[in-house]
Amino acid sequence: MKDVWKVYFNGSFGGKSPDGSHPGQVLKLNQKFRFAGRDWYVPAAYLTAKGLVLDILMRADKAVLEDFCKKWEHLEDEDVPNDVFEQAERENPLAFEFSPQIELNGQTLPFSQGHGLSYHPLFQNAAACEPALDEDEIDFDTPTERAIIDHYGLNPEDGWAIHRYSFPWKTKRRPKSISSLALTLTPQPVRVPGAEFEVQKPGDIFTFSHNGIPYTLTAQNLEPQTLPKNAFSDARFDFPNRFTAMTYTVSPAPPKNLISVEDCAQNDPPVEREAPKDYPFMPEAQNAAVIGIIGGADGPTALFVTAKSEDKTVLTACSALHFAPPKKITWRIVFHETPFAPETFPLL
Repeated sequence: MKDVWKVYFNGSFGGKSPDGSHPGQVLKLNQKFRFAGRDWYVPAAYLTAKGLVLDILMRADKAVLEDFCKKWEHLEDEDVPNDVFEQAERENPLAFEFSPQIELNGQTLPFSQGHGLSYHPLFQNAAACEPALDEDEIDFDTPTERAIIDHYGLNPEDGWAIHRYSFPWKTKRRPKSISSLALTLTPQPVRVPGAEFEVQKPGDIFTFSHNGIPYTLTAQNLEPQTLPKNAFSDARFDFPNRFTAMTYTVSPAPPKNLISVEDCAQNDPPVEREAPKDYPFMPEAQNAAVIGIIGGADGPTALFVTAKSEDKTVLTACSALHFAPPKKITWRIVFHETPFAPETFPLL
């Protein structure tokens, strides 16, 4: 079977040009390094007319992946809380969020787009644990995860997180030569759930700590609110639209974006309206439908908060959406931590 391997600036892993452009010229790098306690490999870059495309791979040991799947084999059971899913995601050996940038010939180039795949030695998807394709089913015109592993000569007994990023040139044309190339990886913050608490009225306080520093949260206002009727465009369902907006302050002022507050409860699931006589087969609504359409407890709901303050020290948290106001709301402190510092690695 002929190995067709073409990489395009605006493409993903499919080996086909989405805009009729020419494939990039391969620049072999074969650079390995350790970062954030993990093994990384940058096998090659691809030089296109629009910019440089870089493949960045992260290795995960097979035994570690097997332990992960065994521990979380019941993850898709019903009634699994969101914080359990988040914990599993933090422990997933193939999950690590980062932002890359490169320095090419002394110029810094941020990425414009990226794509990702995961290869598990036993499963195509480590979280869902779905069976992988047989080798005979691999189509090299549309590279699968295993085809990428084979192309780069990687150990198929390991797991691999495969990332492809595109970096536009700073100049109108591709550089005539590349004298230096370095990659900087910046980890993204991860959500770490903290203590839970309740407040009943303005002025109530809750104390907590982070890295040995004590903080005091003071509720400023608790205001029931209702989303407008036109907040949802799907007429097949009735959606919950009642929530509580809590404004609060934290003292001393924590580092920017370190702390947020969310509701521990999940949104009420939408209710399916009676199916029209000429369309009796309407899809069943689940709680995931709410999350997918209107976001989490402190997501798009915040756009409808009417309580505003010019004081930047006053923050807002929104509860989950309900059809009827809950008797009580249990809030949770969430820390957004970046456990590793950015690092730069020479590639050329």
